[in-house]
Amino acid sequence: MKAFTRTYYLSFTLATLALCLAGCATTDTKTEPTAGTSGSSSFPSRYQALDGRVIEIGKRSTADGGSTFKEPHMDKCWIADNFTFNGYDTLYIVPTLSTAKFHDDEAAPHEFAKENIVLELNRELGAKGIFGKIVTREGDIPPGAHALKLENTIVEYSKGGGAARYWAGLYGAGQPMFRVVGKMTDGDKTVFTYEMRRSGVSGGSRVFGAYMKDEDIQIQDIRSFTLDLGDFVSAIAGKYPPKN
Repeated sequence: MKAFTRTYYLSFTLATLALCLAGCATTDTKTEPTAGTSGSSSFPSRYQALDGRVIEIGKRSTADGGSTFKEPHMDKCWIADNFTFNGYDTLYIVPTLSTAKFHDDEAAPHEFAKENIVLELNRELGAKGIFGKIVTREGDIPPGAHALKLENTIVEYSKGGGAARYWAGLYGAGQPMFRVVGKMTDGDKTVFTYEMRRSGVSGGSRVFGAYMKDEDIQIQDIRSFTLDLGDFVSAIAGKYPPKN
């Protein structure tokens, strides 16, 4: 009976695989560029990534001495007026902070998430060529460098569970989850803020999540998070051409 149930479950999930592969920033979009309010034409809503993907950064509106974006892959997104991520010698990625509450058995994967957020941000942003140098220790900032500081704080966390993914993983049950609040500063001035949540974003985690380790799904979510962040930064920095 157990073997039959497992076979039935796999047959059902494979049949729905196509519906689960929508992806996040890796998907194309047919949305036309949308002009925001008060000078938003400076930032079109769609761009062509260097690997051929079309990315969407959303409609722009003025707010709080800068602009907010209805970025489809972020819950919140704001940049200061006249800030484009350009003109800095160094980006310092601070070790990930956390205010999240979690169970004792989640301590190790929680630490895994903290460490890999820094590693994947270093890799993703380093590949964009926006900053001359990226460091993960304050002592490595060159003397006199014009530096930006990037801080990330995990405010919600769950490692997930394979049993729940077996029965209802397609609907998000048992998927690892983290929510990050990020802030970039130039000295004592905040120039960029965002909030992002990820929880089993890949099609594989929904269909085959019952047979995957929590950490393997989590690293996919972290890479989705860093990819979308890197895309937004690259679009604003002028590394991606606008897409009509």
